[in-house]
Amino acid sequence: MNLGLARMIATAATAWLLASAGCSITPGGAVEIVGSGDTAVRLTSEFTTGTYAIEPAQTTVVFSDIPYEELATGTAKNGRFLHIEVLWRPRAGRTPVEPSSTNLSIRFVVVSNGEVGVYIGGGFAWIDGGKPADEAIGLEITGASVSLVDKTPGFVDLLSPATLVGELGALKNAENARATRRAASQFVTNRLGHIRWVSR
Repeated sequence: MNLGLARMIATAATAWLLASAGCSITPGGAVEIVGSGDTAVRLTSEFTTGTYAIEPAQTTVVFSDIPYEELATGTAKNGRFLHIEVLWRPRAGRTPVEPSSTNLSIRFVVVSNGEVGVYIGGGFAWIDGGKPADEAIGLEITGASVSLVDKTPGFVDLLSPATLVGELGALKNAENARATRRAASQFVTNRLGHIRWVSR
């Protein structure tokens, strides 16, 4: 089966699962990152799929526009990978939202012409779904800060420091989320020549 057909089948299956569960959350979404420097570079990343896993201490949510095979084999030349850890869930009307509120840990990887930049930060999001009985999770990221923490020699950082906002949705699939996170972790480690983060 070719990759294009496989993606179409996976997308249709995802849509059917969410519809049958009565869920209005759509997998994928977009984030916009705006640099705070003099040039104010803006980068929009769109994802058509997303998966998550409920871990003992947090919920792991992953998005990537890089085919899994390219991450796993280390052949990716261009694309983005977003790894979000939900640390705690806000409660409407009961959670004070301050500019410094942080319930997300964020890792954002940019691959450009084979060069890699790793951005890390934290921010705040309202959460829809994502509980053990739910089939999907929705994230409305109202504000997050990210900065470059590591890169390959040829990567040019046009963002740091930057703010990140967006709306995202992911389907519950622990196996896929963990496999994608591990593949991205190994991909980054191999490109940088040292461990950038360690998968649990």
